[in-house]
Amino acid sequence: MGKDTPMKSKNNKIVALGGVLLALSLVALYAASFVPGFEITLYTVSSVFVPIMMIESRGKGGWILYIACSIMSLLLLPNKLAAFPYIFFFGIYGIIKYYIEKIKNSAAQLSLKFLVFTTIMVVAYRFFYSIFFSVITLKDMSPVILLIMGELFFLVYDIILTGIINYYYRRFYGRI
Repeated sequence: MGKDTPMKSKNNKIVALGGVLLALSLVALYAASFVPGFEITLYTVSSVFVPIMMIESRGKGGWILYIACSIMSLLLLPNKLAAFPYIFFFGIYGIIKYYIEKIKNSAAQLSLKFLVFTTIMVVAYRFFYSIFFSVITLKDMSPVILLIMGELFFLVYDIILTGIINYYYRRFYGRI
């Protein structure tokens, strides 16, 4: 039997890494659908794996991981609604972040990130209001206050995700 070429060996590693990252993402999403009070933390954990795949595959594998995890979460999670935060924000944001951070201007990066987040929030609020917010009473809070609070959460989330990505680069990149 012939030896694997370096390119084929790298592709095999990427596929294996994708399988592991998919499993880890699904475990975090499954836990998020059952563990009250830690949902946001677990969704954040689930979002870490797409940027890792984007780094290791130079982009393409992150898309595949996101799509596979989105489909699998809809098929496997007992609570299908628990997949929505991943599908509409936490999963896709790592891909968006990867491309936005290729822009050299940090003010433009931050502006684009907030524009993307605000757009997702406004669309989600309008689209999912009757499903989620009719059950939760937020009548005392205006949508603008919710958006501002969401943007503060987003800023912290982006800083944490950037820190995790930087840690991954320093500790693991090139060793897998």
